[in-house]
Amino acid sequence: MNIGIIGAGRVGCAFGIGLKNSGFSVTGVYSRSDESQRFLCSKLEINCINSLRETVKNSEVILISVSDNSIKDVAGEIIQKTEAEYVKLKTFIHLSGALTSEVLESLQKAGAFVGSLHPVQTFADRENGWKKLYNIYYGFEGCDKARGIALKIIETFEGKIIHIDKKDKPSYHMAACIISNYTVTLSYVAGKILENIGIGGEDAAKAFLPLIQNTVDNIGKLGSVDALTGPISRGDYKVVEEHVKALEGLEPQIRDIYKILGQSTIDLALEKGTLSNEGADKLRSLLS
Repeated sequence: MNIGIIGAGRVGCAFGIGLKNSGFSVTGVYSRSDESQRFLCSKLEINCINSLRETVKNSEVILISVSDNSIKDVAGEIIQKTEAEYVKLKTFIHLSGALTSEVLESLQKAGAFVGSLHPVQTFADRENGWKKLYNIYYGFEGCDKARGIALKIIETFEGKIIHIDKKDKPSYHMAACIISNYTVTLSYVAGKILENIGIGGEDAAKAFLPLIQNTVDNIGKLGSVDALTGPISRGDYKVVEEHVKALEGLEPQIRDIYKILGQSTIDLALEKGTLSNEGADKLRSLLS
């Protein structure tokens, strides 16, 4: 299977290098940045020109790894710059978690097969991101032909597929953002609280990293419900009462974050069975 990569940022590099290391033939790379294109080509040990048309022409499958706002424009540019014979019956798969395959409608109308494939993962750098492709879940939405190709890629990375309906793509992506982006935000907020009591710098940034890592391990081993610990899980309303008092000296949005997440944690503790209805009522009163 000959695969072309459009977009040579962190995700494009991860897929390009990962596919090459797994025995796939990467037959073209296109990027609006010449430097990014050269970087990925050097990692793939290939020599190809930075051309959208040539990347599509020389590939059976084309992965589109550009910003969400650019995917539709890139699809239109392919139609404009590439002869119809090089588009028809080829498979185009974009890697956005938020958008559906409908954003590639112009290619589908030209006779191509289209889909969307999203790795449930975060990629921090171009050099080693490919290592994060293994043993993870991938969200897929699209036609059967694209699905078959996506499965081959996923199986190569020893991953698992999640099938998503078009109408559910925003909810799927929202869930991913909550667990990834908002974990970072919570880490930032926790650091701000430490700074407020005089613990700053590197200590504030890193003090809770082992706690975060251990919590993630527990979720993996036990699941979200059984991994829950802490005062709400125990029904320790006196501790939560002290937290609420301490919130008075903090910014309003931090108070809101604590109370809103606390209310959801009460529901989780009830499901776990470690919190009584009476204890839940006391806690809800404190967090209202």
